[in-house]
Amino acid sequence: MGNRKHSKIDALPSDIKEAVEQMILGNYTYREVCDFIRDTANVTLSQTAVCNYAKGLNATVQDLRLASENMRTLTEEMAKYPQLDTTEGIARLISHKVLQAVRELNDEALKEADPLKLIDRCTALIRAIAYKQENDTKVKNLKNVAFESFKEEIFDAMAKEAPELYHQLVKFISERTEDG
Repeated sequence: MGNRKHSKIDALPSDIKEAVEQMILGNYTYREVCDFIRDTANVTLSQTAVCNYAKGLNATVQDLRLASENMRTLTEEMAKYPQLDTTEGIARLISHKVLQAVRELNDEALKEADPLKLIDRCTALIRAIAYKQENDTKVKNLKNVAFESFKEEIFDAMAKEAPELYHQLVKFISERTEDG
């Protein structure tokens, strides 16, 4: 964050700064914003200073809107496919955005694009997805091994101490395993 520019607007009391930001985002002219700041905070600013602040503010608002839209899209994807976890949803969203960006490139931009950089980025995305799938498989295998170990111990004890319960449980698990 060392490159962030600080404006006199940043130093205003929070209530005045908030009002200024609402004015900038509303239909007020930079002159009206300057007058408001002068009248309420006794600080004189040029219209250019307000304009520069407005550019940064609008960029931030745009970034927030984009992030919000991406989160909404991710949430919708996750609702459609409950078996997806968040990482997979994010990977799908990024993949979609990358493909969309490539489709929208015109011939000139495509010629100017560094193919090695594009390949590196695609490869990194593919690696991340593969790594995620590999970890999911490992976790699933560990869960299965742990369950099998637990099941053996419990079933042995149950078969000896409560055979009727043991037979009911075996039947219940068999039915669930066949359904799943």
